[in-house]
Amino acid sequence: MSRTSPGSRALPGLAALALAACGEARPPGAPRAPNVLLVCLDTVRADHLGAYGYGRATTPSLDALAARAVVFEDASAAAGWTKPSVPSFLTGTYPCQHGVYEGSASVGVEARTDLLPAASLTLAEVFQAHGYHTGAVVNNAHLRTGNGFEQGFAHYDQGDHDARAIRWRALDWVDQARAEPGPFFLYLHFLDAHWPYAVPEEWLTRFAGPEAVAPFRGRDSRALYEAINAGERGLEPAEREALVGLYDGALAYLDAELGRLLAGLALRGLEEDTIVCVIADHGEEFGEHGRLGHGHGLWEGLLRVPWILRVPGRNPVRIATPVSLVDLFPTLLAAAGIAAPAGHEGLDRLARPAEVRPILAEHKAPDHYLQSLRSGSLKLQRGFAPPPGTAVTELLLPIRTGTRWEAELERNGDELLATQLKPRDEDVASLPELKGVVAEATHATFRLGGVLVHFDQATERQVEAGTGGPEPADGQVVKVRGRPRDSGFQAERIKFYAAGESEQLEIRATVEDLALAGESATLRMAGLRVRVTRDTELKDVGTATVAAGLTRADLAELLAAGAGARAAELGYTRTLDLFDLVGDPGERAPLPAADGAQLERALEELGRALAARRRFAASDQKALDPEALRELEAIGY
Repeated sequence: MSRTSPGSRALPGLAALALAACGEARPPGAPRAPNVLLVCLDTVRADHLGAYGYGRATTPSLDALAARAVVFEDASAAAGWTKPSVPSFLTGTYPCQHGVYEGSASVGVEARTDLLPAASLTLAEVFQAHGYHTGAVVNNAHLRTGNGFEQGFAHYDQGDHDARAIRWRALDWVDQARAEPGPFFLYLHFLDAHWPYAVPEEWLTRFAGPEAVAPFRGRDSRALYEAINAGERGLEPAEREALVGLYDGALAYLDAELGRLLAGLALRGLEEDTIVCVIADHGEEFGEHGRLGHGHGLWEGLLRVPWILRVPGRNPVRIATPVSLVDLFPTLLAAAGIAAPAGHEGLDRLARPAEVRPILAEHKAPDHYLQSLRSGSLKLQRGFAPPPGTAVTELLLPIRTGTRWEAELERNGDELLATQLKPRDEDVASLPELKGVVAEATHATFRLGGVLVHFDQATERQVEAGTGGPEPADGQVVKVRGRPRDSGFQAERIKFYAAGESEQLEIRATVEDLALAGESATLRMAGLRVRVTRDTELKDVGTATVAAGLTRADLAELLAAGAGARAAELGYTRTLDLFDLVGDPGERAPLPAADGAQLERALEELGRALAARRRFAASDQKALDPEALRELEAIGY
């Protein structure tokens, strides 16, 4: 389905400040800014392009472009699949910062997906702020409108388009954009080299016969993929050859359409006015580590991607320095003559092509987290998994973030324990409320169940006949409506109750975050942490099974505290694998883990620094509707 959505919006405060710092749009009389075309080839390995040494004639159009371009010979994605990788290059930040990890994670009876936070600043937003027309034509269900990727795009068209359809839609949009003053920024995302390889028959059988490729085509191939990935059967050499041939045929079709797209720009006289940048979001495995596809780890076959950058007037050059696609953000802006706003983690690789720094990648699954850090020929992969009880124990809890609940509480030492929970059909944006007995009252503060409440002359008092007030005093029962402050409340209204009112401590608020751990869960409501156990009474609801696992909040805590030390405290399983990519390019023979101590220290330091600059919040997630789930299932998720 095709969608066109106005992605233009007011920039959040921090982003607007960043843009203001880097200047306004090009002044009158200055040279015309170049157009910018950013092309992402979903699931394309660098080593299957002729420009990167592949022997098969898969990409003659891209090879011709590369001969006139800057070619980054050793580029790595920040993740091994689409959902976390695309926001990394669109914002110049890592997954642990933008928080986009999950595509369709099961939470209770729902499937939920992570959203690119509004606090993130995208390439499209920066180009738009500098006077560019911004458009996108994309094919991948993870990039649906509403998931945050449309930020900054005045035109955002996401649907089930093959390369030919994207080419036509892109050129139509270019014609419309050229009718107005100003340059354009266009993002295209092609899915043709991704299962189920929905490309014309003559291309699919270009490098392998129809009988050989048939088992890997279409919906019937899902069972075969799943059996191989589950270890139920192996991949025979002839089968691997056929699968690679199928993939290469799809890539060749995609390349042919890209050639027609570039020819269309040249026919419009735009070749010397347009920066063309071609990348991939991740690669693909063909059984190298016992699995097919992607999204299962951080092997080099999943991370190594092409990066070809054609800048009119710049001499072609091949750059061997290892680079990350996080570097794309400042590099592409610099190519267009725009200084990148602060807040990204990349390097301008046109200005600093030879600067060497470690290459980081991440992968989060529901029950474990992987990092890799590559420096020189050495690559360290480190994994963390919660204790077995945490990962497999289930808690009956039909609660999700972004819904409003009322909880009866009791103070248990330093924590608030929920004795009863029930849903409230109220506006989730309503202010939270806390009810209980006043203690330790002063002229400006008091406590309810140990929670500190602040009030002042501007605080509204609701005082009726027979009630206490208008100033709080120890022993009174009150309900406070207000906002979180310093692990407590700033009261906007205090309601005083008459004698005889229940003294039960209660909170009514929207669930901001939910973390499951073994036999309990912790809710964050109005900035307070409320623990829920199997003994908590659930009222007015059914029950749903939620499997505990590793949440984004858990991960942020791990990284901020130093993942190694904190994981040990929590009883997590830690794995380390060190590889020499020169002597062992297939990553099959790990070196002694002790040899990676220096890399692990660097990984700890980098993780803490990035976690301190994270952008995501608990609210940056939503439930997937049935249509979205069908679209994801159609491409294997």
